[in-house]
Amino acid sequence: MTPEKYDRSKFPTGTLVFGLILVLVALAQLSRHVLSWDFDAPLFFIALIALAGVALIVSGIGSARRAAKRKEYPPHDSTTF
Repeated sequence: MTPEKYDRSKFPTGTLVFGLILVLVALAQLSRHVLSWDFDAPLFFIALIALAGVALIVSGIGSARRAAKRKEYPPHDSTTF
């Protein structure tokens, strides 16, 4: 990819979400050991992955809307198909 073609307006949402997942897992495990409390780990991971999926979907929809606003579509001519 050449530097001229790189769009700086694109935000790496997947990287951010993956990083947040790792931070939350690390904090949860650390708090389990430091505070000596227990939680249902499989349920925690399922909820965390579900929320991450929702965040990625919302980010994709927002990105598509911004891209659609930036494009100028040609006028529609109903006589040609």
